[in-house]
Amino acid sequence: MESVSSRKIAGYAGIAQVVVFFGLGLTIFDSPDITDSADEVREYFTDSADTINLFNYGAPLAFVVFFIIFASGLRSVLGPADSASGEMWARVMFAGAVIQAAVGSVGLIFWGVLAQEDILVDLTDGTVLALNALDQILFFAMMNWAGALFVVGASIVILRSSVMATWIGWLGVVLAVAGVVAPLWTFSGDSGGFFEVPSTISFFGTLVWTVAVSVELIRSRAD
Repeated sequence: MESVSSRKIAGYAGIAQVVVFFGLGLTIFDSPDITDSADEVREYFTDSADTINLFNYGAPLAFVVFFIIFASGLRSVLGPADSASGEMWARVMFAGAVIQAAVGSVGLIFWGVLAQEDILVDLTDGTVLALNALDQILFFAMMNWAGALFVVGASIVILRSSVMATWIGWLGVVLAVAGVVAPLWTFSGDSGGFFEVPSTISFFGTLVWTVAVSVELIRSRAD
């Protein structure tokens, strides 16, 4: 019974993560691009300071608390199913989750700094642009890589063991590919345009994938 309960907790945490992150994400949807000028970045963070501070306050709940609980519960299911590879792919999945949580937390620090008006007015244009660029690379490059690692590790186990519905595994493979393609925008220096497509697929697709996996965890029974 203990094992069943822990899986359900992980499943509910996964759904809570999606709800909180999606809800908060809508509040900062129009964030500055890496190509924006220092004045445009300043204007955004000055006008949206309250919204950004709300996002920075609530996002760790999704990035760290709910996400790690979800990933830990998923690890407890995938580990035994991945015994043929010595649980290598289950460990890859969990490593991706930890890296994603860490990268997201660091990105929030940069956002937190830029949202403090007393600090922002004293920053040089170069510093403002550098902080914005670091934030863009963390959220729209490193987060995609870490997310791909997380999803592909889980999906390989799912496809090899059928511990969950096979379509979830195939969806995860597609999302992992999108997550690897999306950061290629760093070569052009523009996160918009073509690379916005795989980035959007990766973001919204991973939310769907997380809900599907969460439902499987809630419905699963311990062996």
